[in-house]
Amino acid sequence: MAPTGPQSLAVWLAAIGFGATAFAAAGWRPVNTQPVGAPLSPMEAVARIHAPPGFKITLAAAEPDVQQPIAIAYDDRGRLWVAECYSYAGSNFTDERRDRILIFEDADGDGVFELRKVFTDNLSRLTGLALGFGGVWVTTAPHLAFIPDRNGDDVPDGPPVVQLDGWTLEAEHNTVNGLTWGPDGWLYGRHGIKKSSLVGRPGAPKSGRIEVGCAIWRFHPTRHTFEVVADGTINPWGLDFDDHGQAFASTSVVDHFWHVIPGARWERWKDRGGHPDPYSYELMSPTNDHLHWGGGMWDKDGRIAGTNDQLGGGHSHSDAMIYLGDRWPAEYRGTVFMSNIHGRRINRDAIERRPGDGRYVATHRPDFISVDDPWFRAISLQYGPDGDAVMTDWSDFGECHDRDGVHRSSGRIYKISWGAPRKVNVDLARESNAALVALQLNPNDWFVRHARRLLQERAHGGADMTAAHAALRRMFVGNADVTRKLRALWTLHASQGADAAWLHGLLAHSEELVRHWAVRLLTDADGTEHRMERLVNLAGTERSWLVRLALASALQRIAPEARGALAAALIAQCEPDTDPNLVRLIWYGLHPYVAADPEEAGRISLGSNVPLLRQFTARRLAAEMPRQPAAGAALFNGLAAARDRDVLAGLLNGANQGLKGVRNPQVPAKALELLARLSRSSDAIVRRPATLLAATFGEPNAIGTLRRDLNDSAAPVADREAALEKLTEARPAWLVDDLLALVRSGQVVEATLRALASFADERVAEAVIAALPNLKPAARVAAMDTLVARVDSARRLLDKIAEGKIERKIISPGQARQISQLGDRALTVQLELVWGLVGRSSVTAAATIARLRTQLAPAILAAANLHEGAALFDQRCASCHRLFGRGQAVGPDLTGSGRKDLDYLLLNIVDPNASVPADYRIAAITLNDSRMLSGSIISESTQSLTVRLQNSQTTVDRADVKSIERLPISLMPPGLLEALAVTQVRDLIGYLMSDGISAEKTR
Repeated sequence: MAPTGPQSLAVWLAAIGFGATAFAAAGWRPVNTQPVGAPLSPMEAVARIHAPPGFKITLAAAEPDVQQPIAIAYDDRGRLWVAECYSYAGSNFTDERRDRILIFEDADGDGVFELRKVFTDNLSRLTGLALGFGGVWVTTAPHLAFIPDRNGDDVPDGPPVVQLDGWTLEAEHNTVNGLTWGPDGWLYGRHGIKKSSLVGRPGAPKSGRIEVGCAIWRFHPTRHTFEVVADGTINPWGLDFDDHGQAFASTSVVDHFWHVIPGARWERWKDRGGHPDPYSYELMSPTNDHLHWGGGMWDKDGRIAGTNDQLGGGHSHSDAMIYLGDRWPAEYRGTVFMSNIHGRRINRDAIERRPGDGRYVATHRPDFISVDDPWFRAISLQYGPDGDAVMTDWSDFGECHDRDGVHRSSGRIYKISWGAPRKVNVDLARESNAALVALQLNPNDWFVRHARRLLQERAHGGADMTAAHAALRRMFVGNADVTRKLRALWTLHASQGADAAWLHGLLAHSEELVRHWAVRLLTDADGTEHRMERLVNLAGTERSWLVRLALASALQRIAPEARGALAAALIAQCEPDTDPNLVRLIWYGLHPYVAADPEEAGRISLGSNVPLLRQFTARRLAAEMPRQPAAGAALFNGLAAARDRDVLAGLLNGANQGLKGVRNPQVPAKALELLARLSRSSDAIVRRPATLLAATFGEPNAIGTLRRDLNDSAAPVADREAALEKLTEARPAWLVDDLLALVRSGQVVEATLRALASFADERVAEAVIAALPNLKPAARVAAMDTLVARVDSARRLLDKIAEGKIERKIISPGQARQISQLGDRALTVQLELVWGLVGRSSVTAAATIARLRTQLAPAILAAANLHEGAALFDQRCASCHRLFGRGQAVGPDLTGSGRKDLDYLLLNIVDPNASVPADYRIAAITLNDSRMLSGSIISESTQSLTVRLQNSQTTVDRADVKSIERLPISLMPPGLLEALAVTQVRDLIGYLMSDGISAEKTR
């Protein structure tokens, strides 16, 4: 698309009256540390932006007048406020106070900002801003602060006033970010995964603070209340509200789009699980039905469904704008626009409700914008009073995982207009209450949102809102359009005009969206208990998925001991095929009640129609048994009452999960008698989990049955492995002999080798080392993990290597690090002699990267053998990473990452410890039997720890743990390329940077 306006940067700058004197007076200029070239000129860059026919792209502002634009917000006069973040240093931040807030204005409506001023220029770590209540709200870790400007003269009335503190300084680019006003009158923000924050009002003690990880949060501007709204994903960097007030978040790495319902707990890593609350059990799934992966569009089952240009671009998304303006064609209204950083494009999804159950689903629409500029990094999108949008461009060659520098002196703002830009004069702060109420019917939601917030401000300031509230009530009653009813409802609530009695009446409204919001607003503040009867009555009859979602959300806002009636009413309405996300949300509210009243919770849930709830409840009751005998009684009463085989099996499986890793729990009276009977069932679906549960309590016959299963070569492998796991927990005296016999016979080898790690028996190392030459790759990894778990067995392994009987390369970098973490100095010296040094200094890593960059020039990579590269990926990477649907999801899926950038790949492979998410930091766990586990803790409770190891996962009893040392290093070890020949490195990197191996190439 051709650019509009002047054709040279110099002419353009002169025309709008900007100059390069922004920092000259202060004697400071931003320093560029990005080593790769320089961006295209702004006029060249705008020419490379391609939009659909009818849209026009105008260069509104560019460097030196805007640089590092990280966030934007419109004020009530239609001016654009821009946050510039100079303190971002590439993956992390500095403490320099150079970050600024600028104000831009397009005086004549031609799409170019002629007027510009600096509001403030002494901030640090500035990542978000919002306007309202007489000033500017900013996220500047460790603070959420308010900069007052009561008279609106664009000059701060004083220094920032801290509203919240405790935002971590260690989350790197996963820091607190993004501010936007919700329809409920709260200020919403976001936070990433790498390091949690402990947030509270200034001076609040630790006990009065809230832990925030990867999450959407909110803060009330007048009540000064803070809370986490929903958590999960990895790094939310986009949030907006649709025409019905439903919030949706966009994110990076994992699935890109999520329905924000208060109390939601979303998946953090695909197939990974893990949540700070160990009783969450299952996390909620995303809203999108597709993935934006580089090299192709992948559906949710991992199938390629289109080319990169049709659908896709990469998995890193920044910002989300749900367009509710009044100028663009109707097909765009209500769809969401997201910047795809790796794809250099703006993705667009339609947000629809599924026929039948009404659940939301985000379906891909053709990408809105594509850009032929390798420096293009769109960050923010917002539509304004003219119905058109602005888009910011960070303009840097790198992105969040690059640590080689930042190009601080570039940045652009583009106007995206339908046809020519236009001027809409507006100054809402000068409007009367009546005019602001009338604006709730405006087709452009920009006016609706700003007018609502102004009415909220005036109500808080003590203005007489009687007439405004009466007009809003009439608007609510007189409009058939539910979106207009909702606008009136939200504005009444925000401006203190929606009393509880009126909201109670709305619980019987014919519109499901009105009922949904009545529940949400009734439970918005504390003190929900007195409203319980009406909510319980509604839950007993409600069939709408959306309303039931609000009721399930409300459970978490009620004291745990008072949740029973509402939970019972919700569960009674559930069917076996009820939306799993709704069931999970009910569970998050129910499980504290299970601990508070095990008997009643068991009665409510163990006999329900929902298999997932039955199993979760049994699991929670089992986990409570060591603390509460009543929990065990409730569980076994449920088992005794169950008649259906599937119900019985589900309860037994849940109980086994709840006691996993726990040894010698107390057995309730008569429980063994019941389990002995169930263990004799002719139905294997019941018999197997009953036997496992009986063995947990040490029942001799069950132990004997599992021993027979373990040693029965004709039994299914899954049954033998289940028996092995349970017997390893029970540890009968004869077990090590049976395991050694299995290793020698070559049966159930991989699982047996992992189980042997639990035994401090000198025969184990001898048997495992003897078996090494004949083991398949997966079993060899298990054998090595067992050998490096203890000092004695690791020493014997190194002795064999020193004698030349075992090759040095059998030890992987991860296993070498495990040996070094055993804490035996002599063993570490021996390791360095026979294997080499573990880890590298940053200087060594930099030198290695420089060497590899030369060895992997484009011409060399072009000759890569992709088939050999795929085989190397399977050997060295697939145990932790997925690529093109192959591999394991221990670490991030690489398919949509920035892997086409050689520097990105080399930095993350050679120096993986340079930037480590919290979920992937190593914990060195020493057990009482001297065994060492080295992995990431993905779930922990008072009874057990679940640990992700390099190639497997294990659960251990807390009583068996001697110490835990949490280390600032990654589960991924350095040195993964060291044992490879130059051609092998070429093939592996070539495969990682490719679009995969097509079926034609395979043939």
